[in-house]
Amino acid sequence: MKSNGSICIIGGYDSLSRSYFKELKIKYKSVIFVNLLKKNYSSKDLYNYQIFELKKILNLLKLNNVSEIIFLGKITRPNLKDLKNDGVIEKYFPMLLKAYKKGDGSILKSVIKIFKEKKFNIVSPLKYSDKFTINREIISNNYKNDDHFDIKKSVQLLDELSKFDNAQSVVIINGYIMAIEAVEGTDSLLRRVRKIRIELNQLANKSGFLTKKPKKNQSKLIDLPVIGPKTIKLIKKANLKGLAIDLKNTIIYNKKEVLRLVDQLELTVYDLQ
Repeated sequence: MKSNGSICIIGGYDSLSRSYFKELKIKYKSVIFVNLLKKNYSSKDLYNYQIFELKKILNLLKLNNVSEIIFLGKITRPNLKDLKNDGVIEKYFPMLLKAYKKGDGSILKSVIKIFKEKKFNIVSPLKYSDKFTINREIISNNYKNDDHFDIKKSVQLLDELSKFDNAQSVVIINGYIMAIEAVEGTDSLLRRVRKIRIELNQLANKSGFLTKKPKKNQSKLIDLPVIGPKTIKLIKKANLKGLAIDLKNTIIYNKKEVLRLVDQLELTVYDLQ
């Protein structure tokens, strides 16, 4: 799929976004990356900026004839006290302050609104590459009865929590909520589940699922759920049966290794659609 102008990835330059950047640079001539992490990196077509340097970022996008923006890669939620005037961003302080009080989802929607106002097209990371998705043919949507109960309850819980702009992941085993994802992320959630199961003397029993999905009414252009090899290994360490994901809206990091581990560890993967 071709873009009419350059493509820019904006976010934290982590292992996922680095892999995605490399993939796009192979397929398309004009791709740049704006890294918003405090740590600077050196690479061709990579630019390091502070998160509040909106004016400089907009000038860079214009200079490189960017038409489409992809938000990808983890960044630390900035403290509003650290934001500085740059001639542009202060215009949006009232909107950002209001969004901060509501939660991360509102902040991300505000960011999208700012760039759309500047006439940029915001697109999903999944638009330009199928290397980070799993084909439906290798996923099951024919639930076993006991699996269906836990996963259905997980989806209902996550949808309810979405009202508070919180949590994309939960583990439920035999109807019991073992752990809900907090600010620490999915991997720490799974470590917590393993610890709880050890304390309850349940680890020997393979049961339950990690259910991971976008928050209800969340934009599908930003902050999509991510699954990688580390997640699969931690699912095994917690001795869960597998995972349930929203196939269309989940990013798979290092897909080849994820699929190898799922097969080797005899895990089940369900599609929530």
